[in-house]
Amino acid sequence: MGADSTRILVEFLDNPAAHGLSPDLRECVVIVALTGEEWPDTMDLAEQHILPLLARHQVRLVQVARGGPSDSDGIAVLSDTRAPSRLFRRGPWALSDELGPTGTVPQYASKRRFCSIKFKGWVMDQWAAREFGTMAYRHVIGYEANETDRAERDYTYASQTRRPWYPLIDWGWDRTQILKSLKERLGVVWPKSYCTMCPYPAVRASVDAHLARCRAFPELAAVVLRLEANAMALNARSTLYRDASLKQLLQNDGNTAALEAFERESSAAPWAVYEVRRVYFAGRSDHCRANHGNSCPRSGPWCREPSRKGSAWRSVRSIHHGSRDEVLQHLHAEGRASHSPVDIVDGIPRMRFTERGEAYPTAEGFLVAAPAGMVSKQRGGFEAAWEKITSTGALLLPT
Repeated sequence: MGADSTRILVEFLDNPAAHGLSPDLRECVVIVALTGEEWPDTMDLAEQHILPLLARHQVRLVQVARGGPSDSDGIAVLSDTRAPSRLFRRGPWALSDELGPTGTVPQYASKRRFCSIKFKGWVMDQWAAREFGTMAYRHVIGYEANETDRAERDYTYASQTRRPWYPLIDWGWDRTQILKSLKERLGVVWPKSYCTMCPYPAVRASVDAHLARCRAFPELAAVVLRLEANAMALNARSTLYRDASLKQLLQNDGNTAALEAFERESSAAPWAVYEVRRVYFAGRSDHCRANHGNSCPRSGPWCREPSRKGSAWRSVRSIHHGSRDEVLQHLHAEGRASHSPVDIVDGIPRMRFTERGEAYPTAEGFLVAAPAGMVSKQRGGFEAAWEKITSTGALLLPT
């Protein structure tokens, strides 16, 4: 649905033989992996301009989504037709279904976008494996001419069956050329395709367009504000963007409609007091990595560095439910009973009962008030690690 993929598709429809396709395009399959969080204007334009072209050329359009939170839930094929007339907005399991209960925002590490992998890449790979089996196919991907690094990473996933092709790189087309040609061909300025809670548009040159979308769809912006607020309740550093929160951006932009919608939803929603605890293990020393390699199951006395943070484990438990006013009263009562003040930072009230130390291993714990719905979760071995660290501060290894 993005400009890059749309431009490739239009080119294929206009000149199939020039790109190794038969004139009737019978072997061309367009697949849409739905995260459930695409901006409505992108989907509206695709329905208005692209689906009629696909129907006219009788090109097969397949719409797929995750069947549930676990890979064992498989995928759902929402539509498979050569006469498409509408795009589904979401499938059985959307990205927000995952982020909301876990109190997280989209995760990115080691140049890997985990939400894209789980809700797009994995879903398409499952469908392709089911559809093609051992038959080889070309997987066309819309990386622009200046995105060769992304193509190189993607090419590492090539196989005997999946043979990726990046036409825009071969054609030397950049973003400016793509948008100009779509405007000439379709008569519209094609918007960027991304999820409403994507953390990347607001840290790049498209921040103005992103804020304009938030003004156009304030109710959707309010939904993302709630996801961010929940994540920040459990971890104050979990702002949606690397250097700022969505709330800060909307306040600076004067988007009162989104902020007021968020406040209305927060006031009406049931709330909870959550107990949040973390243990931080000491990180591995350079000596350990040099002598023990990638893993160190039996650590020696020089394997951990108290000044270096290692892995962290988190325990979340809801301990009280009620209206927002009731929950806030309960939190303040807990604070008075333990002689610990309730601090409000970024609008989030917390009462700390264990302060994090400067050396590792260490631990922290607090009570926080936030909308209800985040699941209680704790990994095995957490209680033993918590007890050991908070009682002795002993050097521990994660297991």
